[in-house]
Amino acid sequence: MKQVEVSEEFQAEYFSKTLTLFNIAKSKSPSSSEVDIVLAGIHIRLDFSSEQCKEHLLPALSHLLSIELKDAVPEFTLCIWESTTTGTTMLPPPTDRGNFTDRGDIWGFNSSRYRFAFNYGEFSLNLFDREKNLGIFWVESPKNLPYWSTAAPLRTLLHWCMEISDRQLLHAAAVGTEDGAILLTGAGGSGKSTTALTGLCEGMDFAGDDYVVTQLHPEPRVYPIYSSAKVNNDNQDSFPSLKNLIVHKGNGPEKTIYQLYPERKNQVPESMKLKGVLATVVGNKKKTEIYASRNNKEIQRAASFTTVSQLPYAGNATYTFIENLIEKLPSFCIELGFDKKELITTIKEFIKHPVTAKTSLNKGDAESKYLPSLSVIVPVYNRERIIAETLKNITNQNYPELDIIVVNDGSEDNSEEAVLGFNGNIRYFKQHNVGPAQARNRGIINSMSDYIGFLDSDDFWPDNMLEYLVTELHNDKSADVVKGYAQLAYYNHSSGKFEYFGNPAECFPNYITGTVFRRSVFDRVGLFDKELLFGEDLDWFNRANELNIKVKQLNCATVIVRRHSGNMTEGKNLVELNVLKVFKKALDRKRTIEKTVK
Repeated sequence: MKQVEVSEEFQAEYFSKTLTLFNIAKSKSPSSSEVDIVLAGIHIRLDFSSEQCKEHLLPALSHLLSIELKDAVPEFTLCIWESTTTGTTMLPPPTDRGNFTDRGDIWGFNSSRYRFAFNYGEFSLNLFDREKNLGIFWVESPKNLPYWSTAAPLRTLLHWCMEISDRQLLHAAAVGTEDGAILLTGAGGSGKSTTALTGLCEGMDFAGDDYVVTQLHPEPRVYPIYSSAKVNNDNQDSFPSLKNLIVHKGNGPEKTIYQLYPERKNQVPESMKLKGVLATVVGNKKKTEIYASRNNKEIQRAASFTTVSQLPYAGNATYTFIENLIEKLPSFCIELGFDKKELITTIKEFIKHPVTAKTSLNKGDAESKYLPSLSVIVPVYNRERIIAETLKNITNQNYPELDIIVVNDGSEDNSEEAVLGFNGNIRYFKQHNVGPAQARNRGIINSMSDYIGFLDSDDFWPDNMLEYLVTELHNDKSADVVKGYAQLAYYNHSSGKFEYFGNPAECFPNYITGTVFRRSVFDRVGLFDKELLFGEDLDWFNRANELNIKVKQLNCATVIVRRHSGNMTEGKNLVELNVLKVFKKALDRKRTIEKTVK
C-alpha cells in the first residue's frame, strides 16, 4: 500500500511531452493566436492553439486585454489547446485516477517546480513549470466546457501565476467607490454575489462577485479577474438593468451568467484600494448591520475556507496571505438586510469610515498565537443518529483554521441527510462501501492542510484537544506524528451521561483518532492499506516504525471512544480483526528486506 511519490524527472518529462503536443496542435490550426492580458499588474500571454479555445475562454478576460504589450516579453505564458479541431490526442493520465483529488491536486505529485491539476468539472488538465513561468491548459473540446468554467476560465493557472507574483486569487467579491473598496467574503450562498451586483446596479464600481485578485504591498488592493457575474435563477428579476447582459440563462440549478464588459466598462476599474473586509451573513431584517466579530480569526476562517477548497495546491501560503490581509484591514461581519438601498448606503458609509461598528475589535483575541491549518477526516457508515453530534464536537474545538472532510462510505441509512443538514463548513464525499481505510485515504488525498487528524463518527475529543495536539506536533520539528491514549466510555442511560471505564494506557496503543499527523508523513509511509477492513491503524504504525518515523507519545487521553453495539469491532475475533493478517504483512516486509540485504 506504499504510495510512491512521483519523481520530478517523470513530471518534467510529462510536462515536456505535453508542451510538444501543444506545439503540434498549434501548427495544425490556421486560427492559432496570441493575446496579452494584464492581471494585477502582471503581464500574461495567452497562446491559443485554435479560435475555438479563444472563443470560449477569452470573453470573461476581455477587460484585461492589452495591445501595447504584444512586442514585450511576458512574465508568464499560458499555452491553451484542445484536441477536437486540432486532431492532436492528449497523453494518457499521468497516474491512476484514484490519485486525482476532487479539488484538482494529484496525489504524489509534490514537486516544488511543477504543478499538476485535473479539474473534473471541466475535464481539463492544468500543468505549470514554476521555474519557466510556463503553464499549459488542455481540454478535449472547449465547446463542452460547463457554463461556469467559461465564466471563470483558467482559474487554476491564474491562481498559480498570482501566487508566484505575491498576489492571491480569492473566492470573494468586491465593490467600491472613489473612496476605495471593500472585500466581501464568506461561504457560497452567504450573499456575496447578490450584494456585489446590487452595488453595481446602484452605481458602485465592481471588481468581482465570486473571484478577485488581491495584493498586500505596497498597500492592500483588489483587482477584477473576470468581467462576468452570476446569480441564482430565482434572483434574476432582482437585477432588471442587467437583463441585456445575459450570456447564459440558467435552467434548473444552473446559474444565469452576465457579461459586464464592455457595456459596464466604466464600472470595472483596473484596481481599487481596499479599505476593509466584510464577512457576509444573510439576515432576515430590513436593516443591514455591520458588527465586530469575536476576533479576527473568525473573519479569517470565513475568507480562507472557500478559497482553499477550490484552488489546487492552495495551502499554508494562502492561509498566511489571508491572515496578513485580515490583520492589515478593518474586518467585520455584515448582516445583510433586504432593503437594497439601505444596504448600499451602509456599505458606502463603511468605505468612508471603515472603523465604525457597533463594538470594537478585541485586539487581544485577534493576536492569538499562531496555529497551522488542520484537516479533520471523518469516515461515516450508518451513523445518522450521532454524526451531527460528532461534527459539533469538532467545531466546538474552536480551532482557527479547520478543514472538515466527511467521507460517506456507502451508508444505507440517512447519514447523508444528517451531514448535509449540519450548519458548518464541511466538504462532503460519497463512495461505495469499501471500508474505513479507503474512506480515510479519500480524505487524505483531498486534504488541504499540512496537518491531518481523524475522528471516527462514534468518538469525540475533549475540549481544546485539537489545539493541544497540533501545538505539540508543530513545536517538535523532529516528530511526524503525535498521539495520546484512547479513553473508553459507555452511555449510562440512568445518569444520561457517558461514563469512562478501563485504563487508557492499556487499550488501543495505536488509535488513529487520538492522533495528529503531518501530511507529508503519508508520502513516506503510504496511505492506509485498503485490503484491511480492520487493523489498518496497526498496519500503518508498523510500517512507520520500520521506517523509523518519530511518533511522539503524550501521557494523556486524547480521544474518548464510545463503546456500543454498533461498533465495527464489536464481537469480532482476532482473525476477523485482521490482527494475524497485519502480523503476516509485517513479517513479509521483513523477509523482503532480508533477501534484499543478502
